[in-house]
Amino acid sequence: MWDLPEGVFLHDPPREEMGVLELGVEISGGKSIATSQFHTRALKIIRPHYLDDSGQVYYIVVNPGGGFVGGDAYRMKLDVADNASMLLTDQSAAKVYRTPDDFVVQNIEMSVGDGAVLEYVPDQLILYRDADFRQQIKADVHPNGSLFISDIITPGWSPDGGHFLYKQARIRTEVTMEGEVVLVDNLRINPLESEFGQDHDFIMGGKTHVATAICFDPGLTPERLDEVKGIVAKRAADDDDLIAAVTTCDRPGFVLRALGSRTEELMALVQAVANYVRGEMRGQGPIHLRQY
Repeated sequence: MWDLPEGVFLHDPPREEMGVLELGVEISGGKSIATSQFHTRALKIIRPHYLDDSGQVYYIVVNPGGGFVGGDAYRMKLDVADNASMLLTDQSAAKVYRTPDDFVVQNIEMSVGDGAVLEYVPDQLILYRDADFRQQIKADVHPNGSLFISDIITPGWSPDGGHFLYKQARIRTEVTMEGEVVLVDNLRINPLESEFGQDHDFIMGGKTHVATAICFDPGLTPERLDEVKGIVAKRAADDDDLIAAVTTCDRPGFVLRALGSRTEELMALVQAVANYVRGEMRGQGPIHLRQY
C-alpha cells in the first residue's frame, strides 16, 4: 500500500488482497506484447487483441466474482515500456455492493515509458446502497509518454428508486514526471452527508453521474488543447443534460470533468476526446472496445 492519509486508503491490519494483476508490455517486432504477466484470484485478463495495424495491444480485465463487497482489496500494476502501446478496459461495469462498516479499496500503479502509450478506459463504476469505494491511481509518465485514463461513477438501482444512497466514492489520481508531481486529482462524493443532500443541485448540478478523463501527451499544444475544449463544448451545447469542462495542466495535458444523467452520454464524451488524441497524435482510428 502507498503512504496515504490515515483512514483514506490504508487499513490496519493490512487486508488480504482479493485480486492482483501485474502486466508489463514491451515492443517486439513492431508489436506490443506482454513480457511479464501475473494475475490471481478475482482479477484476470483475457488474451490480447490487436484492433488496428498500429501494433497497440488491447487487454480486457475480468473480475469473475461479479462485483466488490466490503473489506475487498485489489491491486493492479501496469508497466508500458519505451515505445510500447497498450489499451486496457474491463469486461463490464464494476459493481460495488453494500459495504456496511467497511469499504472497498483498489490501488493502481502505472508506469509509462519514453514514447509509450497507456490508455485505460474502463466501463462505469456502479455504487449500490451503502457502498463505499476508494481508489488510488499513481501514474509515473515519461515526458515523451502518453497517458489517457478515465472513470464514470454511476449510482446503482435501489428498491425504493432513490438516488445517491451509496456512502462514498473517492477517486484519487496522482501523476508524476521525472520525480515531479504534475497532477493530483481528488474526487470525493459523500451522498449521505447532510451537506450533500442540502446542496445537491449546487454540487452535482442536479445530475446523478460524473465522469473524469485525464490525459498527458507531449503533442498537446495549446492549439490542440483548444480543439479538445471545442469538442467538449460542442457536445455540451448539443445535449441539455450534459455539463462538462476541461482544465489544462502545467505540462501538456488536461482534465475533463463532466456531469450527466446517463452513462452512455458520458462514455460517448470520454471516447470522443480519447479518439481525438489517438487520431491527432498517432493517426489511430476510434476506440472500439470489443469486450469478449
